[in-house]
Amino acid sequence: MINQHIAIQSLLSYAKQHRAEGRWAEAMFFYNAVLRTNPRQTQAIFGTAEIAKKLEKNQTAYQLLCQIIKLDPCHAKAFESRGNVLQIMGRSEAALSDFSTAISLKRQTASIFNSRGIAFANLGNFDHAIADFSEAIDRQSDMANAFYNRALAYRKKGNYVKAIDDYTTTISLNPDHFQAYNNRGLAYRELKQYSESIMDFRKSTAINPLFNEGYWNESLCLLALGNYKKGWKLYEYRWSSNNFTSPRRNFSAPLWLGKENLSGKTILLHSEQGFGDSLQFCRYIPLVEALGCKVILEIETQLQSLLRSISWQAQVIDKDTQPPNFDYHCPLMSLPLAFATTLKTVPSPGPYLSTDPDLEKSWSAKLGARKKPRVGICWRGNSAHSNDKNRSIPLDEILPTLDQNFDWVSLQKDISYEEHQLIAKSGKIANLGSLVTNFNDTAALCRTLDAILCVDTSVAHLGGALGVSTHLLLPYVADFRWLSTGKTTPWYQSLSLYRQGPARSWSKPIKSAQTSLKKLFY
Repeated sequence: MINQHIAIQSLLSYAKQHRAEGRWAEAMFFYNAVLRTNPRQTQAIFGTAEIAKKLEKNQTAYQLLCQIIKLDPCHAKAFESRGNVLQIMGRSEAALSDFSTAISLKRQTASIFNSRGIAFANLGNFDHAIADFSEAIDRQSDMANAFYNRALAYRKKGNYVKAIDDYTTTISLNPDHFQAYNNRGLAYRELKQYSESIMDFRKSTAINPLFNEGYWNESLCLLALGNYKKGWKLYEYRWSSNNFTSPRRNFSAPLWLGKENLSGKTILLHSEQGFGDSLQFCRYIPLVEALGCKVILEIETQLQSLLRSISWQAQVIDKDTQPPNFDYHCPLMSLPLAFATTLKTVPSPGPYLSTDPDLEKSWSAKLGARKKPRVGICWRGNSAHSNDKNRSIPLDEILPTLDQNFDWVSLQKDISYEEHQLIAKSGKIANLGSLVTNFNDTAALCRTLDAILCVDTSVAHLGGALGVSTHLLLPYVADFRWLSTGKTTPWYQSLSLYRQGPARSWSKPIKSAQTSLKKLFY
């Protein structure tokens, strides 16, 4: 029996040595030899599970670790290891439970607190995540990943100063951490420290020239500062960014970015991103047609009828339709690069879309006799948008501020039950949402209004494209197209901009917009 124990320990020692050297097959040979002698030997099972993790056989690793825990419910390392596997599998809640069990079994290392912090962060519990990352740092003060992860959590909470401090520490511990430079750049951008932000993005791509996210982030800063010459060029890196949601189109025809002669050719212009982007950049269609080519416009069904008003020559097709043959293609948001657009050469800042006069009359009749100036209102955008929590305003926050000198008309799509209740109780807003069936309706309704007050959503672009007086409420760090400062925009003559201050409160921009509306009509 003693000899068998010695033999097993010897085999385990050989297996451990091979595993440490990354020689998985040899290590498995010795682990299997142990398990043939004793199938319940937890060290051999654990070693096998660790090799399965290295080989990315996560389901196998999970099953082996479950076997260990069944044999030894106090095996803290197995709980920690299973937690890491569950984390990889996207099961953060189960991972959190395993990490907590391991910690309760006195497995209290810096790495396990760091791992549990990640689980908390994945579940949106950033306060607990920060506490765990701090515990990891207290136990290992040079743990760069713990500082980095805590910085990510601080940034999610909107504490950009502390995030920058932790990213800076991460970089001091690991000077080649290009993700830390990139994320510190994002935090600087949230504080409108664009120079520091741009330097960090450039550092991230200097360390890793294949890090396309850094180029794209730099482009957003440059465009926000009005540096269109370099900004539009770098904006092409959006297609290589993991955070860019529009699918890249792979056509056999080449991409056109303004260099080739289009005379006598056919070009496919295709939309990307949201409705607002299509409404803003469709203004380039006449410029493309002026180059002597035929235009095929691939656009969302909801916009097709409205966008025909900008060109009756273009062939309009659905996005899910197989397009006819074409010689070149270009995404709508690459057209500013193709035409070398600068702040001074933005095309068609005045109205460039029109609506059906009969539809306008129909909406005017629905609204009835005008008693006060009519102002359309839209308080939130698409909840799926990555920045929606910063750009949208809760209805119960904006509703009490609405001036009774105006007749307010809702332009909001998909009003929730709670919002319906608030509107009905206040009596301040005319809700015609059930009568609005498409963008043509919304556009015609906008044309019957005297003005629009809205957040940064497609309604702002629609109002600007139609030439309606539009008053746009912007978050402290606005989307690049509205620039970083200013009360007007070169993209739409009829838009006025009202920006949050550093406190990121909506009260001042809402008040300023309504003061402007009063001056306009009274």
